[in-house]
Amino acid sequence: MKSALRNDLERLRRDALSERHRHAFEAGRAKQPAIAAHADAASVLAMLDDEAEGTYASREALTEAIIREHRASRAAVWASLLLGAFKPMLVRLRGRLVSDTVPGDELDQLVVTAFLAALTDVPLMDRLPMRLRQRTERQVFAFLRKEREQRHPGIDVEELEDLDPDSMAPRRARTDEELYDLALLIQRAVQEGLSTSGLDVVEATVLRRELLRAYVERLEPDDDVARERLYQRLKRQRSRAMQRLKSLLTTTSPIQLSIGF
Repeated sequence: MKSALRNDLERLRRDALSERHRHAFEAGRAKQPAIAAHADAASVLAMLDDEAEGTYASREALTEAIIREHRASRAAVWASLLLGAFKPMLVRLRGRLVSDTVPGDELDQLVVTAFLAALTDVPLMDRLPMRLRQRTERQVFAFLRKEREQRHPGIDVEELEDLDPDSMAPRRARTDEELYDLALLIQRAVQEGLSTSGLDVVEATVLRRELLRAYVERLEPDDDVARERLYQRLKRQRSRAMQRLKSLLTTTSPIQLSIGF
């Protein structure tokens, strides 16, 4: 059955723009400078939807301001704005979920609930959108893993693919769990000198599974020569970054990685 999450999130986007939230929005504008720069909720969504590299700092500051106001006021408009803005990420996450223990409509709700929980406890620091995505995904897959273990007590979760007619479901879950550890490893590598551009290309092509050619196309869509130069440069940069990650992986335990996350 096709997930209804996409339509639900689109309704939340539209609701965030309605006049019934105007008073709460204006109250937030008065307290948060990053929100005050926007005349209305439509302007906020337009900024959060802008994927241009040069707007990242503004989008991150705006996301932090909205989360702060969400935590302080609990007005519905702030969660609706962020759910609407993060719709692509949430829909992609939902598309990766396969479960023999949780119905499809409950998986939709699980994704939303995990995101709202992440809004409450995500650290308000650098790389906030990435941290928010990681927290959401971690909670979703932790819940699904627990559900599988409860349904099959005494059986190793690694063996569940032999019981599940869709053998890809456990394999996908484990793959995503491994990606969380990689995300933590990247954060540690940044602390020890991995460049921001190196982090960006690894995040795009490894964590988000985007092809390097497609990533380059987004950055340099018009000039074939410049695009090829950029591709070769980022290919080398990604190789160096992955070597750095592999080096850290041999000297850092999973417990050490999780400290401070």
